[in-house]
Amino acid sequence: MFILVAIAILLFSLMLAFAFSGVSSQSKSFEERLREMSRDPDKVDLTELELSRPFSERVIQPIMERISALVTKIAPQEVLKETARKVQQSGLRIKPTSFVTSQVLLAVIVPAILAMTGVMSKAGGLKGAIVLLVSGLIGYFLPDLWLKGKVNARKGEIQRKLPDALDLLTVSVEAGLGFDMALSKVVEKMQGPLAQEFTRVLHEVRMGKPRREAMKAMADRVDAPDVSQFISALVQADKLGVSIANVLRVQSDQMRIKRRQRAEETAMKAPLKMSFVLVFFVLPALMIVLLGPAAISVMEQLSTNDAL
Repeated sequence: MFILVAIAILLFSLMLAFAFSGVSSQSKSFEERLREMSRDPDKVDLTELELSRPFSERVIQPIMERISALVTKIAPQEVLKETARKVQQSGLRIKPTSFVTSQVLLAVIVPAILAMTGVMSKAGGLKGAIVLLVSGLIGYFLPDLWLKGKVNARKGEIQRKLPDALDLLTVSVEAGLGFDMALSKVVEKMQGPLAQEFTRVLHEVRMGKPRREAMKAMADRVDAPDVSQFISALVQADKLGVSIANVLRVQSDQMRIKRRQRAEETAMKAPLKMSFVLVFFVLPALMIVLLGPAAISVMEQLSTNDAL
């Protein structure tokens, strides 16, 4: 019975991946069909209209929405809030409930795949239960590890690009541009997550949100020490009436010093990290290459002496 459930879950996951792979092309044909029916309303067939929709919209999407609604009711609010924060920091455009739903599905699919391959039946008893529990935990926490990797990669890229952005921002402000115009100039010249965050700040300011709140919201979204320090300095300069150009110049110098210090720290850690590779991988292979022929010769010589 458990194997049948596992097969059904695996087929459902494969069907889900196949359905979402062809959503864009099928949705275009559906829109074209709607336009054709709007020109001639007498030929509208609701059954045909419903069947012309992509399979993912007719079957998969309602199922996923129901599962997401169930997960939202069951999952603690702290988990959903933490997931929403991580998704926002990663820059991915996915719903937190959908991400938690994928974690729950993987927590079921991974043990099911192991059951299909016969791993649990070979382990048997208590070992099988432990394998089931560990595989479920791996399936649940694997997306979270992937999301944390995305967050750390985005933070690292923002911290690397921040000194260059501050240099361009300083030059633009000293040339006579206002802060918002200088920020838009940075967005034009740069690409990546930092430019996306600056673009969002500009949009929020143009929508009527105060610049301080927009910048503080950016600091909360990114949650990087360098960005928080830069925005705190800007907010303080705005409150005290200090020249923004001077603040930007000081912040740019400090960010460059920090980036150089991080590079030096990474370079100093490299020999320590390489030592493990040398000890456990390079040196054993080198010893085998150097001492292997000598060991074979000694063994042959000993076997010849024993034969005599």
